[in-house]
Amino acid sequence: MTSRPFSKKWMLISMAVFIASELLIGGLVGSLMRGYTSISLRFLMQGLLNLGSYFVGGVIIGVISPGVRIYEPAAGAFLSVALMLSLTLFTPFSFIAFSLTKLLVGGAIAFALGLAGAKLGERLMGNRILDE
Repeated sequence: MTSRPFSKKWMLISMAVFIASELLIGGLVGSLMRGYTSISLRFLMQGLLNLGSYFVGGVIIGVISPGVRIYEPAAGAFLSVALMLSLTLFTPFSFIAFSLTKLLVGGAIAFALGLAGAKLGERLMGNRILDE
């Protein structure tokens, strides 16, 4: 694997891909969940959808990016969590309030899923990935 400089452009593209993949997966899941579902099931599905979008988005970036891009999708996933949490600053509900703990835990999970997805995407493209 040749070392490439970190690309802010691909990090920002990754953020957009994460949002798009969540919208696409959400549309598919939403169409399957018509009718009555409990609020608990909806909450679970929303969480899994959100987590899945970071992995799927990482795979997409691993496939479409030129060369090897591993850390850009991971950083983009972390920043996507930061962006979504920043929206909680404008909500009046205390249970979805911003906290540094939520940012660090959620960001770390998103980072790991984006990284794993990007590695899989690069492997699918035949690029050799060195596991650290």
